[in-house]
Amino acid sequence: MNAKLKLFCLLLVVCTITYLCKKSKSVESELFMSNVEALASGESGDVIRCNGIGSLDCPQIHSKVYRIW
Repeated sequence: MNAKLKLFCLLLVVCTITYLCKKSKSVESELFMSNVEALASGESGDVIRCNGIGSLDCPQIHSKVYRIW
């Protein structure tokens, strides 16, 4: 009985550590993608216009649009 309890506790610790590591990686990947989007948008200050309803992601309003110019 004592060995089963130790095995259960060890398994619980391993699962908890695995969960926490995966959770921190998802936060890092969100931060990474935000940085990539910021770098991709540039610093030109150009006016971006979005039109219609479609499959493109409008960078200003963050919705699906037909055309970006």
